[in-house]
Amino acid sequence: MHPTLRSAFLICLLAVPALPQDWNNLGGNAARNGFAYPLGPRTPSVLWSKTTDPSIIAWAPFVEAGRVFTIRESGFPQNGGAANDALIAYDLDTGAEAWRVTLPFGGNTATEWIAWIGGVRDGRVFASRSNNGQPGPLRAYDAASGAFLWASTATTEAFAYDGVVFAPDGDPIVGDFKKVVRINASDGSTVWSTPRVGSVSGNCGGAATATAVYIAEAVGGGNILTRLDMATGARLYSSPLMAGFTVQNSPYVSHDGKTVYFARSQNNPPVDNLYAFADSGLAFTQLWSRPVRWTTSHEHGIGPDGSIYTFLQNEEFVRLDPATGSVTATAGVLTPLGSPNLSPKTAVDARGTVYVSNGWASSPATDGRLWAFSPDLTATYFTINLSRPNQGGPALAEDGTLLMCELSAVRAWRELNVPQTYCTAKRSSDGCAPPIFAEGIPSASAGSGFTVGAALVPQGKNGLLFYSKSGPSSVPFQGGWLCVGGTTRRTLVQSSGGSGSCGGSYSFDFNNYIAVGPDPGLVAGQGVWAQYWFRDPLAPFATGLTNALSFVIGP
Repeated sequence: MHPTLRSAFLICLLAVPALPQDWNNLGGNAARNGFAYPLGPRTPSVLWSKTTDPSIIAWAPFVEAGRVFTIRESGFPQNGGAANDALIAYDLDTGAEAWRVTLPFGGNTATEWIAWIGGVRDGRVFASRSNNGQPGPLRAYDAASGAFLWASTATTEAFAYDGVVFAPDGDPIVGDFKKVVRINASDGSTVWSTPRVGSVSGNCGGAATATAVYIAEAVGGGNILTRLDMATGARLYSSPLMAGFTVQNSPYVSHDGKTVYFARSQNNPPVDNLYAFADSGLAFTQLWSRPVRWTTSHEHGIGPDGSIYTFLQNEEFVRLDPATGSVTATAGVLTPLGSPNLSPKTAVDARGTVYVSNGWASSPATDGRLWAFSPDLTATYFTINLSRPNQGGPALAEDGTLLMCELSAVRAWRELNVPQTYCTAKRSSDGCAPPIFAEGIPSASAGSGFTVGAALVPQGKNGLLFYSKSGPSSVPFQGGWLCVGGTTRRTLVQSSGGSGSCGGSYSFDFNNYIAVGPDPGLVAGQGVWAQYWFRDPLAPFATGLTNALSFVIGP
């Protein structure tokens, strides 16, 4: 990205609330659906590789405000000895170490184990030494300095594969085999604690919306999904029964918060299914189920159009229709997958680029892979060989940097001159926060080929792209944020078309607009800041706003 643009939109980001631009927890966001608003790389341009901290297990990277946080582990904790792991913060641009701390370890491996990070939010990194059957507090550290802030009053038996998700105010919500706890992010006190029963003692994490927390629970004959009240932790209602007695995956939620998905699988093909449940706010209704591959610690991906990315039982990587569960595209059988234990991790950016890793891939360790696909899975942008990535990503940073942890290194890729998103989308009356995106290269002479678009907008509504050549902004506007500063210009009105909740979209060829010539200031080297505005009669002020896009016009 052009340095002046990067500085300008970082200033803007500092002025607005935390948004789904950072990769805060497993699955990227509270809904745990792998979707990220930045635009990731489509070529594997190495930004940096940090090889000074090899790790015997690759743990997940998390990102906030230009820093990457992960655990690197040189050995397992030693009974009667010292810990062999560290929580490390790296600079997102350079990979330089900002700080490192070692979580307290008393030397008794029967009560404390490997350090793990649950996530990062609003300047706090949340980590613990708890593990299955080994309760411990969640600890908060200052993301800027690494200084210890507090240890939670409540203990948890969660581990790295459970993770945490965050309430709208930044409170971490952590689920283990026995309970789900919401912890006050300011001081570590307990907001609420709700008992539950998991089918196994790991992979017990939840997913969340602004008003709900979703967890899986074991009952007679199989498993159910349960909705908890975000404010109180009260159990509200549960889904119909899903056959099968164990599960090692977490739920995830659609963009509009109205559909909850769950891969209930245990290496028993007749009952290994992905389920979709509509949540009306009063009850669950099963929409569909379909056979899928047995996976553990699977972090799924949902595209900007709502499509679901998962694995079939024949090991095909596919895209599913969210309304029916039918296959709409396939990348074919991905190899190697690390069979029999597949633990994929997925990230999808705002233009639909799909990144998926094969997780554990333990035999041999060099069979680790990261694939990048087009939204329709017909094009493989790149494949990267890794050493057993396990829990180590992919993750997408706020500036589009792609991150992975593997045994030998922490690695970052960033594509040069890719337009980037910033600022905050206003949530629509459908419940979605519409992302802006771009395809192609901005050019003063090409005449076409650079499209600025928006997804997840209400269907059939008029809207338009407006832009500025002055810089970004962060001014409250019509219930959202005006993200472009100075004098703005409007383009022609468009209709979003589409169908269903959050089913509309916009597309505008900005290169053609430059060539037609209504704005003579759009020349090579000029920076542009752009945002979509649209009608939304049921929203505050009856309008909607996407987040914003910054780019520099090329020759």
